[in-house]
Amino acid sequence: MASVTVADVNKAFAAKGMYITLPLPEDVVVSGMDIMEQVKSAGSIKILMRVKFLKDGREDQDIFVCEGKTDIEKKFVRKAYETPKKSLLPKRQGLTFENEGEALSFVKQAISHLLQDKGYQIVENTSADLYFEKDGKGFFVNLALRLEDAALEKAKALVELRRSLREKAGNYDFALVVPAIQEPLGLALRLQERWVSRNQDYLAVQRIGIYGVDNQDPNTIYPFTVYPSMLELKRYFMVTSQQWSMVRSRYVLERSKKERGDAPVASFVEMASGLSGMPMGMGGLPGGMPGGIGAMGGAGHGVASTPPPPLPPPPPPPPQP
Repeated sequence: MASVTVADVNKAFAAKGMYITLPLPEDVVVSGMDIMEQVKSAGSIKILMRVKFLKDGREDQDIFVCEGKTDIEKKFVRKAYETPKKSLLPKRQGLTFENEGEALSFVKQAISHLLQDKGYQIVENTSADLYFEKDGKGFFVNLALRLEDAALEKAKALVELRRSLREKAGNYDFALVVPAIQEPLGLALRLQERWVSRNQDYLAVQRIGIYGVDNQDPNTIYPFTVYPSMLELKRYFMVTSQQWSMVRSRYVLERSKKERGDAPVASFVEMASGLSGMPMGMGGLPGGMPGGIGAMGGAGHGVASTPPPPLPPPPPPPPQP
C-alpha cells in the first residue's frame, strides 16, 4: 500500500471542499488521523485533529488546529451541548475598573479559575506571576494590564523561561493574560491590535499564548495567538475564538454611537452573553483574527425599541480602529 503524505491529505480535504492544510512538510508520511472537533461558519471551517506521522523513521503524533475556507454549506441544527466550563464566575456590570489593582485582580481570577476548572492546581513558583500543574505538565502565566512595552517585556521573560527549560519545554505552556478591551485602562483599541499584529508571529513561534479576558465576563477568555497544548483548553479556546470578532465589532459600534449621541445598541453584557449559552460545536459569522481569532455564533440584538428625543444631525462617525 502506497504511503500517504501530508500533500495527499491536503488534496483529500480540498476534494471534499475543505481548503485546510496540515502544519507539517508536504513529504511527511501520515500514518493516522482523528478529527476530534470541528466548527463551521459561513465559508470557513476550523478542525481540531490528532495526527500520527513518521518522524526520523519513528511514529510520532501531535494535535493541530487547522483553519481554512470551505465549500460545504453549513446546516443549522439546534442541539444540546455541554458548556466549555464546569463552573462559572459572576459577571461584572461594566467595562471599566475602579483602579488598576481591580483590573489585575480580575484578570488573575479569570485565568486561575479557567485552569483550575480544567484540573490544574496552583503551585508556588517565582519564575512567573502564576504557575499551575496537572499530570506532570506545567503552565506559566504572566499578567499585564495593557499590550504595550511593559507587556512585551513580560512576554519576552516567558520566551527566556521556555528556552531555559530546553528539551523539557514541551511539558509546559506559557501565557500572557490581559483584559480583552484596554481602552478603559488608557490604551486605544487600535494600538492594542497593532501590538498583537507586530508581535504575534514571534510569540507564536515561541509558543507564547496571548489571551484577553472579557472585561465583563471572566468566564470568557479570547486567544490572540497560539492555543495551549492541553486538549480541553484547545476545545475551550476554539469556542471563545468564535466570539471575539463579534464582540469587538459590537463594542466599536456602541462606542461610535455613544460618541455621536445615537441610540445605544445592545449592552456589552448582552452581546458578550458568556460561555454558558455558547454551544461547543456552533459556528459563527465569518471573520478572522490576527493569530486565530474567529467569529462568534449566537443571536444578535437590535437597537432599543424606545426612540430617543430628536437630536441635531450627527457629525460624521469618527475613524474606526
